Amino acid sequence: MRLVSIEMLQPEMKIARAVYNQGTLVLPEGRGNVAKYIPNLRNMGIEYVYVEDDKSQGIEIPDAIAERTRTSCKRILQNTIEQFSFTDKLETKELEACVNSVITEILNTPDIQVSLNDIASNDEYTYTHSVSTMVYSLMIARKLNYNKQKLTILGMGTLLHDIGKMLIDRDIMFKEGDLTRQEYEYVKMHSLYGYQTLRRIASLPEAARLIAYMHHERLDGSGYPQGLVADELNEYIRIVSIADVYDALTTDRCYRKKWPANKAMDFLVERSGKEFDPVLVGIFTQQLAVYPNGSLVRLSNGYYGIVSKQNRSMPLRPFVRVVQDPRGEDIIPYELDLMKELSVTITESELEINRNKPSVSPDEL
Repeated sequence: MRLVSIEMLQPEMKIARAVYNQGTLVLPEGRGNVAKYIPNLRNMGIEYVYVEDDKSQGIEIPDAIAERTRTSCKRILQNTIEQFSFTDKLETKELEACVNSVITEILNTPDIQVSLNDIASNDEYTYTHSVSTMVYSLMIARKLNYNKQKLTILGMGTLLHDIGKMLIDRDIMFKEGDLTRQEYEYVKMHSLYGYQTLRRIASLPEAARLIAYMHHERLDGSGYPQGLVADELNEYIRIVSIADVYDALTTDRCYRKKWPANKAMDFLVERSGKEFDPVLVGIFTQQLAVYPNGSLVRLSNGYYGIVSKQNRSMPLRPFVRVVQDPRGEDIIPYELDLMKELSVTITESELEINRNKPSVSPDEL
């Protein structure tokens, strides 16, 4: 299995993970002749899909939870928020069941380096982002030996951390291109709106509500809405701020293309000790694949390959299935263990191969 841009789809490829849009199945797992679906996928805002082909046969892409659990949580969150928009009432029973399912799976999942990117259109971003941020946050909390009560508080708060965005004008929230200063200040209000909304849920602990309010705060006081610093931020907030930024960077947005995992991790590490808790950044990055399984890379010898397996002790030197020569011509694939072939390194990830290296403004996070 591997993740490819829809522009790279070929007739011989088959869908390896089902594709959904607005909770509706678009392409089932195993569907072949996928190239003909490129226009429809593009119109839905879906730019990447997981496929199986001869080059990626046998490559596994591990995730912390099952695909059906992710899909179910997104559907439940979407239904809950849509119901809230009509009735002004937030029902949390199904959300709590979703959080408990995710907690159970994460606690029972072997200690792996996660490689999966969740696929969604721009319209589904908030739901997909909320579920992925919850998963990442709970992965960190597992390493901190959180008990069930603390995991539940963290899970519920994170799943609902962006609910305030539903109260922001969609034309501004999903604007393509730069926001004006006035628009940006308006979008920042989503954290306050989210907190005010969650205060209506009597059963939700205050610590969970504060995640919605404070997840954009930073250790050095550069965040919002209050510009809090260091000890003013509890551990829940420190965890979610890391998970939130990582998922935002590695997901396509209406105003910015997604970053490769290695660049997003570099972003966190560079700001470790300034904006983000260095201990928590270390815990988080150890659980992620720098070069995810199934991703295309360029090697220092000019050849191209697909990351096939991780070397846990050396995340920058995974196993690579070499599939193309320096001219981009297909060759008979062979496996290369970069721990043994020390003269060869990865020079570019797939997204860097296809476009210039990304840049980001803190305002975009």
